[in-house]
Amino acid sequence: MNRRQLNVTTNSYEITALPTSPYFHFDEIVPPCLTKGRNYEIIDRLQTDNADVFNPRPVFDGRKNMFCRRDIRGGDYPVAMGRDRTKITHKVTIKRVNVINPTDVQKLLRPRQQGDSAELNAMSLNLLQLIVRQAPNLRHRFPADARSFYVETNARDLRIGLSAWRGFFQSVRPTQGRLLINIDVSHAAIYTPGPLIETMLRYLELRDVRDLQSINPPNFARLRTFLKGVHVAIVIPGQSRDRRPRPRPISDLIPHAALQEFDKDGERLTVQRHFESKYNLQLRHPRIVGVRIGKTAIIPAEFCEVIGGQVYRKKIPPLAQKAFLEFATQKPRLRITDIRNAVSNNTFNYRDSDFMTEAGMRVHETPVEINGELIEPPPIMYGPSRGSNHPDVLNVPFKSGAWNVVNRRFWKPEKLGNWGVAVFDRAQESTVHRFVSTLVTNLQKLGMTVMNPHPPIRPGNPSNPEATLQELIAIMNGPQLGQQLGKPQLILVMLPANAADCRRTVKHWGDIKMTISTQCVRSGKWERCNDQYCNNVALKINSRLGGVNSAINSPFNDVLKESMVIGADVGHPGPGSQNRPSVVGMVATVDPDVNIMTSAAGVQEPRKEIMGKLDEMIVMALNDWKGWRTLNIRGYAQNPLPPKYIIFYRDGVSEGEFSQVAQLEIPLIKGDTEGFRKSGLPERIWPKLLFIVVGKRHHIRFFPIDERDGDKSGNCPAGLLVDKHITNPSYQDFYLQSHAGLLGTSRPAHYVILENQTSLDKQAVQTLTFHLCHTYASATRSVSIPAPVYYADKICGRLEFHCENGAGLSDTASNITGGSPEFDLVEWERLFKQTKLNRHKYFI
Repeated sequence: MNRRQLNVTTNSYEITALPTSPYFHFDEIVPPCLTKGRNYEIIDRLQTDNADVFNPRPVFDGRKNMFCRRDIRGGDYPVAMGRDRTKITHKVTIKRVNVINPTDVQKLLRPRQQGDSAELNAMSLNLLQLIVRQAPNLRHRFPADARSFYVETNARDLRIGLSAWRGFFQSVRPTQGRLLINIDVSHAAIYTPGPLIETMLRYLELRDVRDLQSINPPNFARLRTFLKGVHVAIVIPGQSRDRRPRPRPISDLIPHAALQEFDKDGERLTVQRHFESKYNLQLRHPRIVGVRIGKTAIIPAEFCEVIGGQVYRKKIPPLAQKAFLEFATQKPRLRITDIRNAVSNNTFNYRDSDFMTEAGMRVHETPVEINGELIEPPPIMYGPSRGSNHPDVLNVPFKSGAWNVVNRRFWKPEKLGNWGVAVFDRAQESTVHRFVSTLVTNLQKLGMTVMNPHPPIRPGNPSNPEATLQELIAIMNGPQLGQQLGKPQLILVMLPANAADCRRTVKHWGDIKMTISTQCVRSGKWERCNDQYCNNVALKINSRLGGVNSAINSPFNDVLKESMVIGADVGHPGPGSQNRPSVVGMVATVDPDVNIMTSAAGVQEPRKEIMGKLDEMIVMALNDWKGWRTLNIRGYAQNPLPPKYIIFYRDGVSEGEFSQVAQLEIPLIKGDTEGFRKSGLPERIWPKLLFIVVGKRHHIRFFPIDERDGDKSGNCPAGLLVDKHITNPSYQDFYLQSHAGLLGTSRPAHYVILENQTSLDKQAVQTLTFHLCHTYASATRSVSIPAPVYYADKICGRLEFHCENGAGLSDTASNITGGSPEFDLVEWERLFKQTKLNRHKYFI
């Protein structure tokens, strides 16, 4: 297929001069403290008090690694952190473990060779990251090793105790023959500085401070999760700033804090009496919630102030998500302009950073330009139009990334027989009937046979949806419908605009309890009854029932007919959640058009990236491949061959985990005692494996040099391929921006080939990958990653649907107790119920 040239700018800057002197590495820095922030304070005091020893000033990562151009004498160094500089409070142990020479840094620019030390390579890169980041991070009061720093200028108040700040990300990236600094605009939610009482009121949407006296248990749990770990300053009226203790993190919330009692000098005191007698003041709000600092100290909230610059690292609350997304959305031209201006205005201190100057490092101040390519999209095949026996082939133009389903018929339309409608939204009966009628008309236009165009409709209470669903299913199973139309296939569910609990119950009931597909539509969208929305719903309905909406006419169709394409992902619990599992999802194609799927889901230990039961999932997929083809392909049963190739797309793996995945997961698929062997296949017919890691959590972006080369959103067009100049020196990799832009700046996917036993070369893998982005069932546009791995990602977000008590599985709910209960995998495997709809696209 054709490819066209497209020149692009990337948000990467070349390091033109690398360190010319050795750095001594000390990795047994032992400050007796757990937090990086406190470690930085201790090491800073150590360096200030011993300036003759620590000169030039070393770089420190906040944990245990320190790098210095001078060989520092090892041993124990006393540090006094209190006001009395003669009183030793800490002892810092320093021990040299290695030397990083300029030649070690140069090794980052070439492919890894036998005998290279992976640990030394990692430390060399770590050294460069610290040198680059130290000056701007410290200037903006962020940890020296932080990948991003943020500034309060032009911040937006999110109105719930959080503000949206804009800043910059930077990271040193090794590429073939040179090192680049990847710079990107970054955004974060920051705790709004100020009185803690104000923060609590805003988060809970309360107006009167007296409402903090009696917070109901769900809101108290939410507030605890929101504030736990936030650093507050203890501000006593009339007390001078230099006498204030250093800010400390909140360890817990205490109801009626000032009324709590404790023993002091043989006397029983309340917190209120203690503060009033010690500081000669009157508490204004003794009955409201307060905070615990450390293990025992209880502080009334009126004496606490949230300090500025603290990043909120949990999931942004729903009330603030829209405002934060609007703030963080930047058009491509504005984004690259902000980056260029930041570099030229010396925001990163590349010109005058002491750390950069001492290292002899220099950075080119113009972003790297790259010769990219545009891959031609595949033709999209729909079913024959009326009166024709030939497929309706739609040629998608270069750069468009989208097409229209209007006046087309599904490639393989499914028959809709027994179905019903549950209405949990407040809507007039006539509006509901009009929507159902419009939907039926569109289903029929798209080629589906609707056996019952007037399905039973039942209104219900969204707080108790299961009762209505059971009533509806009884009607559908009754003598009038059940005998004529057969087993119930689908329930269309009309939901209110904000109905997470109702949807959760509906999905668990359909996916797990009853094994019946449910299609939800949300208030604010379905009432308009327009054809475009109904067509979008139709795409999902046909797919849920086992139909195929469209197929690709790719030059690799002959390869795909004999291949199983697999997408796999591991989804992890949110930050701060210690007792929720990671969710494993895998989706595998079984048909020649790579559109019919089987899937598997499970749970494993929190934040464990390696898929522990991958071998069992592979056996299941191979069995379903054989089962589907035996039933649907004539003659297959006489010669039931397995796939010739398994094309495996693995999402969610960071660069530091590539070697671990290669060593542990790939053997689970094709090892001598694992997947293929367990499936009972003779070794001579084992599938050949193509294993590709799909990366989305990166900051590489591409911008058209000529605006006329961009799409309507100003982004590079769909199909942009970059496989030179910024790729990894040790792995075969490429960047592919396979989707058209909508809002903001598009993020390309990063593909790394870890194993290739097939006959497909790199160019073929690139084109095939782009074409598989055109098979996503519920869209008429190419998506950002191949459809199977997109589906696997969606499965990983369905934990609450697979478990009966889904409402209790939010990050807030999992942290209701003050402690951190031990994770119980056996119990989670019991709670996580499998669905019998796994051979249907229940996850779209």
